[in-house]
Amino acid sequence: MANVTDPLARPIHGTNPQNLIEYITRQRIYDSQYWKEHLFGCTAADVAEKAALQLQAIGGSYGGNAKPTRFLCLVLKMLQIQPDDEIVDELINNENFKYVRALGAFYLRLTGRPADIYQKLEPLYNDSRKLKYRNPSDWKILFMDEFVDQLLKEDRVCGIALPRLPNRDVLVESGYLDGPRISAVSALLDLPSETGGIDDESKLEQCQDGAEKVLSLIMKMAQDGNNIAIDTLTERGHTVSDQGTTGMTESEFNGGDTHGSENVNDDGNKVKPIDVENDKKKRKSTDKKRSKSKKKFGSLFKVSAKPLKDETDSTSKQATKEKEVEQSDEYWNNQRAKLGLNPLRE
Repeated sequence: MANVTDPLARPIHGTNPQNLIEYITRQRIYDSQYWKEHLFGCTAADVAEKAALQLQAIGGSYGGNAKPTRFLCLVLKMLQIQPDDEIVDELINNENFKYVRALGAFYLRLTGRPADIYQKLEPLYNDSRKLKYRNPSDWKILFMDEFVDQLLKEDRVCGIALPRLPNRDVLVESGYLDGPRISAVSALLDLPSETGGIDDESKLEQCQDGAEKVLSLIMKMAQDGNNIAIDTLTERGHTVSDQGTTGMTESEFNGGDTHGSENVNDDGNKVKPIDVENDKKKRKSTDKKRSKSKKKFGSLFKVSAKPLKDETDSTSKQATKEKEVEQSDEYWNNQRAKLGLNPLRE
């Protein structure tokens, strides 16, 4: 009876709340050790405490046996007990524990109404804290705003199929939402009001200054490794390197330092610059020497099995001599004498 949904829980999207997670994944969660030892008989307060103290990453299933993560186990437990909306709001508004906020956001995306999802999850775009995300085979760093963007735009997150979410424009036209989303970047733009008596040139200057501020912030986010910031810069034609720098000079990247062309140690001592071409030539020469040594001595199974030229020549000469001796009359007379036969007639 530990896996049965609370009898007082209301159906969500016309079905049992636990059915929002696929049957196979649900059975693997029931069979997991964390579910049996730590989540038996838990209340909403216990789930929040365990999420704050024991949750160290988000993700779905991992490994060859598709073992569920603790994050997925806690999500299923919340679907089973169905906490109140006020408790879910407290989880989302919690700023001290980022994984508690991620758990509440994921649960709201599964069970909430579309208008509530947009109203309560869009403020989380301002949260840029890092989250550890566990893939089926490896780990990666995911930011909170990226995770929220996936919840609002993608169909599957953490290996779970999310309910269909209509576009924001549709909800605005139908009257469920009031106007477009107000971004936190709008305060940096300093856009002039339409009723103010300001010239068009001054308005254009203010808009350009705000756009430059936003672009500098996006560049900083790209340097920190934010994938969304890197994608936006590439769409606008900015070059993004492997480290996330976007078309910046060396002095700008080093914080305005004039010693961008010199190589300096941590102690402040100068280091000779590395000549890439000479290094490539040295590597090629060493590779050639290694290949020659391998061809000369060979390995145990491949090259050494082939006979050398001197050995093949000596063996071929011995074989020809033996054939000539076998074809002579003396050889056959000796063999017949051993057998007690008369010699061959001339």
